[in-house]
Amino acid sequence: MACSKCGSDWTTSCGNDSAGCPACSKQRRHQARKEGRFVEPTQEKECEECGSSFTAVGLHQIKLRVLCSNPECQKIRTKRTRKESARKRQEGIYIKPPPRKPRRVCRRDGCSDLVKENRFQYCSKECAGADARELKTAHGGRPLEMRKAAAFAVSLLLWDWRKPRKPRQRKQRPPCETCGSEIKEGASRFCSYECVSAWKGDRACDTCGVIVHDCRAYSKARCVKCRAQSKKQANRRAKKKYGRNHRQRARHHGVAYVSVPVAAIYERDGYRCQLCSKRCFKVAKYSKVDGRIHPRSPTIDHVIAMACGGNHEPSNLQTACFECNSRKGARSLGQLRMAFV
Repeated sequence: MACSKCGSDWTTSCGNDSAGCPACSKQRRHQARKEGRFVEPTQEKECEECGSSFTAVGLHQIKLRVLCSNPECQKIRTKRTRKESARKRQEGIYIKPPPRKPRRVCRRDGCSDLVKENRFQYCSKECAGADARELKTAHGGRPLEMRKAAAFAVSLLLWDWRKPRKPRQRKQRPPCETCGSEIKEGASRFCSYECVSAWKGDRACDTCGVIVHDCRAYSKARCVKCRAQSKKQANRRAKKKYGRNHRQRARHHGVAYVSVPVAAIYERDGYRCQLCSKRCFKVAKYSKVDGRIHPRSPTIDHVIAMACGGNHEPSNLQTACFECNSRKGARSLGQLRMAFV
């Protein structure tokens, strides 16, 4: 058994399935009222005070309304209700509520206003501020006592001192992980920057979870395999963005490009680094252990970097070892050390 429209469990007084539950009926009435098809039910009723007839419109008025629209009838009903309540109170049927607490007078001298319920000592902020200024003057204008007096006057206005305040409990902070001394307020693991730089320990790799030994405190923990993999990914992204060779890098930075053999630049400079004046290898060498390039391997360096507007041409090219070229970067270091043959 259910409503034939929405399927909810609702039956009529006879136990049969209802054509519509109260929710569905209310929805239909609301839709019909919007479209102008619904007519409010009316009923002729008699006023209980004056006996005149009036029309009750709507289900709510039909059920509850007993007085006409005359205001005198409402006044008579209110007086009768009050007398009936007083009689029941005298007979002990009603329990009289306890009297409210008497309202207090403002704490400020010369103010006789009553304190509001949501305040505790002063009637207004003006009285609290005036009392604070008087306390400042009475203390001789000394800064510390002035601040204490003002804070006390304002706190009486804003706080309820009738309730006991809980003492503030200081959290137990762990000692410094390096030296074991007490940590200052605001720090988390170490007491000073010296302890941060001196700490080395075992941490799990951020990528694979392998334990990494002698790792710094706040540096990224990565094993050898993950470090090499991340370096490859960084190089791949850089090459994709800036280019894989000098021609593509020149096109990216918008500078001129002249095709020059690399060996010609090396032979012109005598395989000597133009930044540190040390001899470079004739061929780049790599380590067999970790695959790193040797610091003395020869590289092509731009005197004015292409990122700064330098062209890729023989007058702007020089030989530099891998170590010096990496340190220089895109700076103009070593322009005056060029040696042309």
